[in-house]
Amino acid sequence: MSKKITLIIATPPYDKIGAFTGARIALTAAMEDINTTVILMEDGVYAALEGQESTQFFKTVQLLEDFKDAGGRILVCGLCLKERGIPQDKVIDGIEVIDIHKLVSTMAESDQTVFFGA
Repeated sequence: MSKKITLIIATPPYDKIGAFTGARIALTAAMEDINTTVILMEDGVYAALEGQESTQFFKTVQLLEDFKDAGGRILVCGLCLKERGIPQDKVIDGIEVIDIHKLVSTMAESDQTVFFGA
């Protein structure tokens, strides 16, 4: 039976501790064919925005794009987007906007959930 993991990222994409580490682990898990889902919530939703540019050497957003391309699933909290005034049409293609019920069911289906937040 295949293991399922969920990583919840609740820090902004330019936080090298939480968001970057979570994205790096997610990408590595996907590369190892582990069924992995990333949920972006709270300030982590900023990683779901299209057209981001960063001068940082380590780019959390690029890691998440690579994760998605490797077959990983990315979900973003719709209420968290709304609270920050971010319209859903500004989210990168292929990222699913979810509600709290989908967040909880995704966690319940996982063998392990890890939270990256402040």
